[in-house]
Amino acid sequence: MSNFYIQKAIYELQYFWYLLRERICKNPNDNNSAKKFVDFNNKRVLKKLKNKKLNRISILLPHCIQNYDCNLKITTNINNCRQCGLCDISEILNLKQEFKNIDIKIATGGTLARLYLKEYRPELVIAVACKRDLTAGIRDCFPIPVYGVFNTIVDSPCKNTRIFVDKLREVLKEVGR
Repeated sequence: MSNFYIQKAIYELQYFWYLLRERICKNPNDNNSAKKFVDFNNKRVLKKLKNKKLNRISILLPHCIQNYDCNLKITTNINNCRQCGLCDISEILNLKQEFKNIDIKIATGGTLARLYLKEYRPELVIAVACKRDLTAGIRDCFPIPVYGVFNTIVDSPCKNTRIFVDKLREVLKEVGR
């Protein structure tokens, strides 16, 4: 059996264990099982990319990181942001200046994210999302290396979430950009 199928089987087994732990878990807000799956995935991704020069890195962000009351919609172009500081978009734009050859996209859902990945074909995706969307997205994109980072829910899901931009910076430095 080829290495791809072995890796896929291990991956599916890890995802199955995540789903099983989610069903058994008493607290629906507990991220522990999702964290275990994402940690497994992130270690696999970093190991796979070790000592490789990457030319196409994409950061994929959820639209819920933009301030909900903002009149400037950034889903079509992140550069529409006026950098008022009410959300993390301005810090992410600074990150784009710091690491030149990265592409940053805002996705309103999984279908749009998959379409973008199919067109751009990045060598690495750094994806930010809530636990449900992140775990499903990582699984859907296999074998594309997707490094997952959880967003922080502040008020309610899908509205005014936050990102630890320093975590994104740390990952970009780790992969040698």
